[in-house]
Amino acid sequence: MNKKFFVTTPIYYANGLPHIGHANSSFIADFYARWKRLLGYEVKFSTGLDENGQKMVEKAEAEGKNVMERLDYVAEESKKTWQELQISYTDFIRTTQADHHVFVQKVLKKIYEKEGEDKDIYLGEYQGLYCVGCEAFKNPRDLTSDGLCPDHLTKPELITEKNWFFNLKKYAFVFEQLRKDNPNFVEPSHRFNEVKAFVQSGLENFSISRENKHTGIGIPLPRDEEQVTYVWFDALLNYITVCYRNDENGKFRDEHTEILHILGKDIVKFHATYRPAMLEAAGFRQPDKEFVTGYLTVDGQKMSKTLGNVVDPVEVAREYDRDALVFYLFYDVAIGLDGDFSRERFKGTREKMLIGGRGNLVNRVANLGKKYGVTKGKLHNNRRENSLSSLEIFKGTEENNHLLHLLEHSENLHSLEEKYLQYANTKSFVEDRYKLVQLANEYITKAEPRKKYKDEATRPEAIEDLEFLLRVIKQLGLLAAPLLINGFAKLQTILGNNQISALDSAVNGGGKGFEEAFAMKEFDVQLEPVIMYEKKES
Repeated sequence: MNKKFFVTTPIYYANGLPHIGHANSSFIADFYARWKRLLGYEVKFSTGLDENGQKMVEKAEAEGKNVMERLDYVAEESKKTWQELQISYTDFIRTTQADHHVFVQKVLKKIYEKEGEDKDIYLGEYQGLYCVGCEAFKNPRDLTSDGLCPDHLTKPELITEKNWFFNLKKYAFVFEQLRKDNPNFVEPSHRFNEVKAFVQSGLENFSISRENKHTGIGIPLPRDEEQVTYVWFDALLNYITVCYRNDENGKFRDEHTEILHILGKDIVKFHATYRPAMLEAAGFRQPDKEFVTGYLTVDGQKMSKTLGNVVDPVEVAREYDRDALVFYLFYDVAIGLDGDFSRERFKGTREKMLIGGRGNLVNRVANLGKKYGVTKGKLHNNRRENSLSSLEIFKGTEENNHLLHLLEHSENLHSLEEKYLQYANTKSFVEDRYKLVQLANEYITKAEPRKKYKDEATRPEAIEDLEFLLRVIKQLGLLAAPLLINGFAKLQTILGNNQISALDSAVNGGGKGFEEAFAMKEFDVQLEPVIMYEKKES
């Protein structure tokens, strides 16, 4: 049976175009999708837009547009953004689409019709403070001392309505069972602790509908067309709607599929409490993991149009390369923590680490290998181990020994996943891979293959050094393939090896031969040096 993997970004609000914070979440999901494809998984990767909200209507009215006209514009621009950033999604869902409406109504009808005295969905009256910006009712304790929403600094309006409610209290056991069965359900752990605190403060039944204001959007309730489905039973079901498209019939939600959701910290409590209860009520399986991202500021300040500091990820990628942006975000910002985008720090990281570190290593090795007619990359077991251990950079420390072991053994592709990726530790994954780049640069500096080649007595040793270094850059390139995708494409050209050139992390089946390529102790090359990352003029 084929291994399957389903990953999603958050479903982004359609009230604006994607910025660098959205890109950060999408890059994380893309990395996991590409990694799994290389390991032979069939991957489904979903992203999309949450469109059925009052603030979408208000945005359209403010711009003098029909609401669907504006939503169509945002959807097309969002797709262009993800395509330009090379986000390898397979599905793009909009919650105004007909198939989503049908699916949501089908789920609601199924829950409505469940037998039992303690109904899952019931009619009641609700009074609460509603923040349009959050598309959520706010508890007074969550507001500022001035009674404002802390995220939008606006005063929620007091609303009294007759709505339909979901009996969350009935399903409180689901969260406790989930926590027991899957203690790493939410990563990082401190985000799961926040969810636990939310549950311990007391779960309340929540409204699943709003009065139909005839805004032109929204999903009517099956039994009450005077009401439209509120965000939870609308937006949170998008991740399942996409699994019942194109005759897939839920195959990416079965017990043989790994399911990972990437979320923002502002929505995790709903995804980790409301949604599990909803899934239980509707008879769907729970996801395996939820990875929670923090917020991104820009030079220490919150992004806002007023300040004029909203970062367009497409502009940055066009100017500096997509790889530079992804590498900076992964290296600088741990999943689960807030981060900051500093253009100066970003440029310095690109200059020092991608160009001066990784790019310089590949260029030095490829150019010398081409010049001296090297046609293979390999490890010379008869002398290389002693040669490595005789160099100070490979001596002594447990860390260096561990890094060398990771470099040399293909089974560690899976141990890497267990150590870093299962626990959302992408920052350490990238940091430790970059240490290998530094070690390899130190090796070539101390081994001095250019100097050795000039002396006929040490020329064979120079060739061996370069063959070993070709194998090193092959290993480093494969490990970075799902992240630094443009750099890997350059490396495929540089090495000219057919098996490596056939790899494509963007499509299912494109990873055929990846593990074998990593395990190759010896491989042919037809070196064609090209510059991996270009310097920018100041």
